[in-house]
Amino acid sequence: MPLDLVVLQISEDDLRSALTAKLTMMGFNVITLRRGQLTGGLSGSTIEQAVLITDDEALAACSPLPGWLQVILLNGSSGDVTERPLRLSGRDATRSVGEVLARWHNSSRLK
Repeated sequence: MPLDLVVLQISEDDLRSALTAKLTMMGFNVITLRRGQLTGGLSGSTIEQAVLITDDEALAACSPLPGWLQVILLNGSSGDVTERPLRLSGRDATRSVGEVLARWHNSSRLK
């Protein structure tokens, strides 16, 4: 089953809004959570089928539950797409996140 659900828990409002718009236009279903908002309201099966995109500030305020399909951490560094969590620079995040998610969406394997 291809990836189609993305959960954004990003502390910066502008970046969260930009990513929501970009990913929605790409056809992803997007759930947004504010910094400190708990992910406990999401079912385990939802989490297992979703990619969490977060940043250091949001992560420190509310650690994500284990079991996400994949996690992207926007923290100013860049990593290899096989890392878990995948670390990406927050700079030009709308482009880089979009590219990674498009690749994963078309891939048969994420983990």
